[in-house]
Amino acid sequence: MITALTLTDFRSYAAATLPIAAGTVVLHGPNGAGKTNLLEALSLFTPGKGLRGASAPEMGRREPGEAGGRAWAVAAVLTDGDGETKLGTGVQSPGAARRIVRIDGETAQPGRLLDYLRPVWATPEQDRLFSDARAARLKFFDRLVFAADPDHAAAVAAYEKALRERLRLLTDGSEGQPADPLWLDALELRLGEAGAAAALARAAALVTLQAAIDERGDRP
Repeated sequence: MITALTLTDFRSYAAATLPIAAGTVVLHGPNGAGKTNLLEALSLFTPGKGLRGASAPEMGRREPGEAGGRAWAVAAVLTDGDGETKLGTGVQSPGAARRIVRIDGETAQPGRLLDYLRPVWATPEQDRLFSDARAARLKFFDRLVFAADPDHAAAVAAYEKALRERLRLLTDGSEGQPADPLWLDALELRLGEAGAAAALARAAALVTLQAAIDERGDRP
């Protein structure tokens, strides 16, 4: 459970610490008060760009007259039966394009965040999920799967990487540079293994989700 959230030079916040109690938390206030900024900060405790899809330089706070955003950080304290874990992410210099992640003060890969938090969000902007291409809906569903199975992220990443490499080889072949058949076979094997793992995780998550929906048949 998240028990505290701290922002430093993040969006509209110069410095803020929000203690969080157990149970459902409701944020309320006038437009422009910074509610969405808090939610965006929480969404950064997962690999990727967060709920707004913003780049790291966009997230730094700016004073009037400043051309670029400042270095920024967000941190959270997680508490469970085994004690506390401190998560942090941000950039160390203004305009830095890549944010760093720290777990209990030690630099870590972004994927490690899924060992502690698995945020899922739905925002009004995501109404496009129902009208855009299938890829957008699959990406959203994969976020739901990550919440149940953190290994799913690695399987999807491996599949997409192999798919890109195979496409590049086939494109080169169409331009007169024959692809190495052994390399193509290796990529096909990787696609099969990673694709099967991803498909199984998606199917299992769908069964669990449907069961939860069926249990709530007496209400919306």
